[in-house]
Amino acid sequence: MIGEWDPSQTASVNTPDSDFLLQLADLSAAPEHSDEITRQRAAQYIKTPENDWQEAFGKMNDEALIQLAFFYVRAEDTLSGFEAGAKNPAIWVFRYLRNSGRKPAKDIVKALKAESDNRFIPYGNALL
Repeated sequence: MIGEWDPSQTASVNTPDSDFLLQLADLSAAPEHSDEITRQRAAQYIKTPENDWQEAFGKMNDEALIQLAFFYVRAEDTLSGFEAGAKNPAIWVFRYLRNSGRKPAKDIVKALKAESDNRFIPYGNALL
């Protein structure tokens, strides 16, 4: 007998998990030193909608979240396949922190912006 498909048993491949995001945060100083499988998975997450990140973000501390943002900003500038513009996950991190009442200090925002040519960093499109 052919089994029935149960949508509740299907996990989205692109739903970020906090353990993997913590690994990316640890690689934030030099994303180019990550292995190919890690890069491919991290690049896939760029296509994931902002709401799908919230659960994983909730399991991470602020320092790890900020390092994750730096990973994606640096990866966008140094690695192929990470071109994200207004959909850079660093934006989701900063929005999450702001909406949680934990807005990063101005010096952190300034440092992040200094490392990127992406005009949408840190909070996304100002017109939305």
